[in-house]
Order: sequence, then C-alpha cells, then structure tokens
Amino acid sequence: MDGFWARGAGTSSVGSRRDIRIMLLLRRITALLVVLVVIAASCGITAPSELILFDFESDAELDLLRWNCHTLFALSDLHASHGIRSLRMDLFPFEYPGLEFSPQQKDWSKYNTFSFDVYNPSESPVQLSIRIDDRKKPPPFNDRYNNRFVLNHGNNHISIPLNNLITSGTKRRLNLASIYTVYIFATHPASKQTFYIDAIRLTAANL
Repeated sequence: MDGFWARGAGTSSVGSRRDIRIMLLLRRITALLVVLVVIAASCGITAPSELILFDFESDAELDLLRWNCHTLFALSDLHASHGIRSLRMDLFPFEYPGLEFSPQQKDWSKYNTFSFDVYNPSESPVQLSIRIDDRKKPPPFNDRYNNRFVLNHGNNHISIPLNNLITSGTKRRLNLASIYTVYIFATHPASKQTFYIDAIRLTAANL
C-alpha cells in the first residue's frame, strides 16, 4: 500500500507540473489572440483608398444592374478608363431611361467622393441626371439627392463630394451609412443617346 501511494504521489506531482505548463501555454496563446484581435480591429477602421463599385469587365456585373424600359446595356471595348472594357448605354426617347443599381457596399461613410467616367460620342453637349436614395422605399423628389451634369463631347469625369449629397427640398444630408439606390439617366431625351460609362467608384481623402 505504501508503495502504491508513493507512486501515486509521484504521478500527482508530475501531473501538477504538466498542468502548470499547460496553463502558462494557454495564457500565452490568449495574450497572442488578444493582440491579433486588436490588430484586426484597427485594420478594419481604415477603408480602402478606392472602392470600385463597377468597372464593367465581366458579364456578371450586368446582372447587378436593373434593366429599365428604353435602355440597352452592353460591354464595350471602347473608351474604358479602368481595365479594358466600359459599359455602353443606349438611351431611347422615354421619360427617364438610364442606369439603376443598388450598391453592394451601402455604407459610404468612410469615403469622401462618388465618381465615374463618361464618354460622350456626340458632337453636342448633353445632360445626364443623377439621383441617389438613402432608403429602401423610394423617397419623394424633395427628400433625395438630385443633380444634372453637362457632358461635353469626349471624356468626362463626374466627381461628387459626399458631403454635398443633400436632398433637393428638405435640405437634409443623406445618411451615408445607408445608400440604397443610384440612378444615372437622361431626362426626356428627344432622340437616342449613347454613352460609355466606366469606373463607378468611391474614393477616400487619403488617395
């Protein structure tokens, strides 16, 4: 019996040392995990300097657009400003033919500018309208962002500071953390209009 207990005591001592080593190892692992979590969290605070919403390099992007009446879309090898393709838009006489999409990245609050590039093949200047909604249910005209831009012949760069996204009537700043729908369209075109649009993107101030 004495021999049994002696062996048992020795085994218990070895087990205790093993438990201490395991405990110390677990503490080190826990400390390392805390450091990694802190690093990951701090990295997540900074958004990419530029976020491309659409660059129209693949047919899959066409599936993310809402196809409206009197509007035709096609990928084109002409007038690309990012990559090798652009989106050709043919807009036919109607009320508001154009491009409509719901951005996958709805939180724009870490960015400063919404921009895109448009090529106007017409020799004459034409107008292009932009509407941005910050709610799922379409708001009335006076409670959404509305603007128009004149496109000259050739390349045009449209850049909108996000702090300028103010509703037309209520003068409310859009909720940049909740951008639901973007419209890029012509208003009552009298004849067919063609545009090439590319590199729809968000840009941070540090770019």
